[in-house]
Amino acid sequence: MNAANHEKIMYLVPGVGLKPEELERRRRVLNSFTSHGFSVDIAAVATGPLSIESYCDEYVCVQPALELAIKCEEKGYAAVIIGCFGDPGIEALREAMRIPVVGPGETSMHVASMLGYGFSIITILKNVVNPLKTLARKLSLEDKLVSVRVIDKPVLSLYDDVESTKKRLLDEGRKAVEQDGADTLVLGCMSEAFLGLSEYLQNELGVPVVNPVGVSVKTAELLIVNKISHSKVAYPPPPKKIVV
Repeated sequence: MNAANHEKIMYLVPGVGLKPEELERRRRVLNSFTSHGFSVDIAAVATGPLSIESYCDEYVCVQPALELAIKCEEKGYAAVIIGCFGDPGIEALREAMRIPVVGPGETSMHVASMLGYGFSIITILKNVVNPLKTLARKLSLEDKLVSVRVIDKPVLSLYDDVESTKKRLLDEGRKAVEQDGADTLVLGCMSEAFLGLSEYLQNELGVPVVNPVGVSVKTAELLIVNKISHSKVAYPPPPKKIVV
């Protein structure tokens, strides 16, 4: 791509708990995965939960995320990534938009299913275990999901003691491989993924570790380059106009 064909992707954070400096750090991390001719911007909703840690949080965040995503399409963004592993509101965004809408959970689970016979998700809290199992079932990947393990740390505390988070990720990852029979791991929280520990865990545990940040960015690029997006037969426009 040349400069005239530069494509911009929006990473949309559906919570309000991240400070501006952390959003900027994450923008830099996102752009470390981009190819020439692409860039990623980041924006958080103006209202909503501090973080996404339950079905309640997911449902509360959908409306402001939908409104922000529509504005991003109007501004000319080529794709939107939902900045939460649970992919909250992905069906609604796809109904309302024509540009690709990438869900990190969906994308990461499909990538993991191509790398082995059974994957485990390492996530934050017990509250998100059933939602992630439900997501795998919706994606027809429940037979490949061997377990969902938790490190028992809320999203906004992951960075308070990175060494503790790192140890818990390693411990639960090892249990997933040695006790559950996983041959592939997935980091099941975007804040986990932005810690940059996937290569460390992969080297320590000897199995692929899917980082949803990187695979989401590259999936968005793939869809843009190939000029394809979600089917409007599958996700028809809503019958009533959405006012934002």
